[in-house]
Amino acid sequence: MPRPRDPEIDRAVVAACVELLDEVGRAGLTRALVARRAGVSLPAVNRRFDDIDDVLLAVAATPGAEPEEPGPTGEDLRAFLVRTLTRLSRAFAAGAVRRPAAELLAAAAGDERIEKAFGASLADVRAAGIEHVRRAQREGAVAADLAPDLVLDLVHGSAYYRLLWRGEAVTAAEVEPLVDVVLRGCGPSR
Repeated sequence: MPRPRDPEIDRAVVAACVELLDEVGRAGLTRALVARRAGVSLPAVNRRFDDIDDVLLAVAATPGAEPEEPGPTGEDLRAFLVRTLTRLSRAFAAGAVRRPAAELLAAAAGDERIEKAFGASLADVRAAGIEHVRRAQREGAVAADLAPDLVLDLVHGSAYYRLLWRGEAVTAAEVEPLVDVVLRGCGPSR
């Protein structure tokens, strides 16, 4: 009977890969380098991952390190967007995210498996956001003819754009004004 996989090794490999994406980029990434950084043997990495794209697939499939906490019961769309964008801006400001994010997006553009895994890892937060938008539409706070995805993209896209193109995080002081501007533009009287 084969030995069960050690989830600690999987986590160490993913964390090492993210660090190395920031330092050497996709072009310099190897399974041997990831194994050394993770503090595990190369055979342990090779047993789990056929190639470096499989390691990137594991990174893409891994939700953010800080689990999403559910909001209060009955939380409105504005509060949800402020809470999730604040969390995102904190994560972006806390560490080296820009290059790993750009490298992972580039890998996703060239590999459908990575692209799907990346989307699936964001699906839970995205689903909660879509439900908040739909509820706001039913309550008349958001125009009924807007796609819920568009509303989320307008808010979160600003954070990703700033990170990827300007190398900066949306600040805590900017979160509420940003959400308010988007929600005014998405209101029923637009």
